[in-house]
Amino acid sequence: MNCFAFLILLFSAATLSAGQLDLAVIRFGEVKDPSGLASALSRVRLSEIADADRTRTRESELKNGTVLFAQSLPVSMPTTFASATRLGNSRSDVRGNFTGGKLAVEISLSEGVAVGIRNFEKRNYEGSAAISAGPATILSIRETRSTAPTVVKGQSKMSTSTFTTIVAAQYTP
Repeated sequence: MNCFAFLILLFSAATLSAGQLDLAVIRFGEVKDPSGLASALSRVRLSEIADADRTRTRESELKNGTVLFAQSLPVSMPTTFASATRLGNSRSDVRGNFTGGKLAVEISLSEGVAVGIRNFEKRNYEGSAAISAGPATILSIRETRSTAPTVVKGQSKMSTSTFTTIVAAQYTP
């Protein structure tokens, strides 16, 4: 009986030392200043602003962002973690390492089915940074420029779009 009580106590202590890691991949339809984004992220909870298809916040630097991915994971330091989620024809795979206050994350987002003539698209996002309990941190930032034909009033012309994509994380003990 004493051994059983010890195991329950050990399990309870391990559960209490665990924290929550919130991860998000957010794309903005314009060029964003990295220091402005970092400053705005330090004033919000990542899980709250990334809880919809669009970012929900009063911080002007974070408005009009498209949330490509958001997930909360229970973690304790140090740890290696992995998660796979499939919903409809979309899949997300997350792998990471959280050791010594440094977080490294790889996120793969797949859409479609790899069978037959259906389209299959896979996008990879990764980042790493020192992270502590408290404010959200940018793990990586990427600017993407794309050129595509557009048709306006029957005339076709090439238009260029620039996107800023961030991978962000927030650890709460």
